[in-house]
Amino acid sequence: MSVTKPILSLSIKSIDDITRSINLASLLELAGWPKPGNVHRTQDFKDTKFEHFLAGITAIQPSFKVLCNKIYQSSFNIEKDYESIGLGLFYKNATKEMIKWQSGGNVLLGHILILSPLAAAATICLKKNTFKFNDFKYHLLRVIDESTVEDTLNLYEAIRTCNPGGLGSVEKYDITKENSIKEIQVDKINLKKIFEISKEYDLISYEYSTGFSIILTEGLPYFLETLYQFHNTNITTVNTYLKLLSNHPDTLIIRKSGIDAAIDISEKARIILQHGGISSEEGLDLTFKLDREIQGKNSNLNPGTTADLLAGTIFCALIFGFKL
Repeated sequence: MSVTKPILSLSIKSIDDITRSINLASLLELAGWPKPGNVHRTQDFKDTKFEHFLAGITAIQPSFKVLCNKIYQSSFNIEKDYESIGLGLFYKNATKEMIKWQSGGNVLLGHILILSPLAAAATICLKKNTFKFNDFKYHLLRVIDESTVEDTLNLYEAIRTCNPGGLGSVEKYDITKENSIKEIQVDKINLKKIFEISKEYDLISYEYSTGFSIILTEGLPYFLETLYQFHNTNITTVNTYLKLLSNHPDTLIIRKSGIDAAIDISEKARIILQHGGISSEEGLDLTFKLDREIQGKNSNLNPGTTADLLAGTIFCALIFGFKL
């Protein structure tokens, strides 16, 4: 494996580079072992297996290719080009394919939501021949800010298709209430606005509302530094997962089991890192112990949102030059 000191300049040369990075990011996130609490290569959930994730990852790739190709056809010299990206339509189409091609339920909605704006920003950079980190971040912000009400309506349809667990209920724009669609239309709620509302109780929403600050300012630098230190992709993947988890109590755990349970898991991840993460024998033993503890709770303590942030982090590392 070739590892060099990271320089944050996009290394992509084609749409194929972007779509391969999307695919590989999801695969490497899934393959990271042992990420405590997730489905991984030696651990299935009762109704959701490792192979279901593989099938889901494969199923959504054509939708990503369509999205990137569509984006590349625009000039992005006018505002309407950002509005016409159609993230919501992508969410809807990708989730239908994900559900269609496997029987494990909602395995990748988080990947779909996290990776699509990142891929869109990378495609715009490729189109405009601008490859600096700040160029990427600028276009990422524009992709989210200039999204449309139609994107939000399609997001809701995608979520209903997936029927994810632990959603709970909210006072306004509640996905379970029939009048939410009308409220969104009347109030002109685009993706930026809807995710801003939910950012306090969902880390994916937090990323959309802050320009993917966790991935870009925490996950990506840590991933690249760890890779440079250990020259080992699996150590880097799992330790980055633990780092994100230690910094941010997982909101899927919060919704299913409460804030105290989420904080406890985050603290245990922090202790593992204090012992060197999985690069040390003691850290690896503690990681196995935490995995067994979480797996015994029937997925109610699964840090699934952290895994989604990890996929986004790996994608960014790949487009900025990381090679296996």
